[in-house]
Amino acid sequence: MKYNRPGGEDELKIAVTGDTHGQINKVIKAIKKHQADAIIFTGDYIRDAKHLSKQLQLPVYAVAGNCDPPGAGELEKQVELAGKKLFITHGHRLGVKRGLQSLYYRTQEVEAQVAVFGHTHTPFCKNVEGTWLINPGSPTYPRGLSLKGTYVIITVENDKFYPVVWQL
Repeated sequence: MKYNRPGGEDELKIAVTGDTHGQINKVIKAIKKHQADAIIFTGDYIRDAKHLSKQLQLPVYAVAGNCDPPGAGELEKQVELAGKKLFITHGHRLGVKRGLQSLYYRTQEVEAQVAVFGHTHTPFCKNVEGTWLINPGSPTYPRGLSLKGTYVIITVENDKFYPVVWQL
């Protein structure tokens, strides 16, 4: 499936963020800059996803994380974008801080081609045997090698995913 953007380009841009913990101003500016078509929110302060949707007037696909109150939102979500099935989870219930094997197997179990997750606050984009594993890191409390906050922009062209980690 192709998406026609204003200007005639056949591409879809998906902004991926999460672990915002109530601080979204920098993320709003970043997503505007990339002219994203949709947002995936990986949890922790799911109410931030609602604010992003309202401020940017974009569809948001969001899950709740371990810092969200019980019942605040779905813990897992599956969506189809650009002809691919995406599995979205915060990752805490799959032990992503200990490794990505459970996440990978859960993604296979739900027959998704892309897993989008958070929780570690560390950005990660890797294609493992045809399955993308994508973590935007955290724009507010980064961990790992980056001292700056991060997010991901996935550009979809000709049914192929091109995720890139960006720093704020």
